[in-house]
This record gives sequence, structure tokens and C-alpha cells, in this order.
Amino acid sequence: MGETWDEQQLSADGFERLYVELEWYDGPRAVADIDGKPHYFHGYDQYLGDEADEYRVWPTSLAVVELEREQRAIFVRWNERYEAGTVGPESHPGHGGIDARYDELDVLLAPQ
Repeated sequence: MGETWDEQQLSADGFERLYVELEWYDGPRAVADIDGKPHYFHGYDQYLGDEADEYRVWPTSLAVVELEREQRAIFVRWNERYEAGTVGPESHPGHGGIDARYDELDVLLAPQ
């Protein structure tokens, strides 16, 4: 059985909260705390070979975090159906016109 980690201990060890992992393409894309405040965190690999990864980081708000989490939840529910074979890729909410709330969240999150 895996070890259970205590959030307070992890914080004391210097770890910070990950609110939502948005995707992983050429590095992580997520919203996580940096110095206790939410930030977008976008890693990317520009074919740097053995050099360290580079990241783009910019601040956001807890209100935006909640919008990102809501949109991710819509995707996760779709992905569960997709992996179960009950829907096809054409029904992905990111295609637009499939899930009205997902589309609305796209518009709200675009400035971010």
C-alpha cells in the first residue's frame, strides 16, 4: 500500500499546492502556488538537449483557479466516457459547440 502524505508536512518540507494539471505537452501546464499564491505554470521543451527545462510562470487569482478546475472537471467526465468507449473523439468538449459551459469557460479563461 502506498504511503499517505500529510499536507501540513509537505508544506513544511517546501512543497506547494497544485490546483489543477491542465495538460502535459512539451512539459507540464498547470496552476499551482508559488510563494503561496496561484500562478500558471507552463513548461516547455524547445529541443534543448541536456539543458534544464524552461518554464513560463505568471500570476493568477483564486477565482480563475476555480474556473480552470471547473473546465478540467468537464474534460475529465468526457475522458472517462471516451476511455469507456461510449463516446468518440468528435464529442470532445474542446471542439466547441458541444458543451455550452466548457465554451463559456474558454471565453472567460482566454485572457489568462
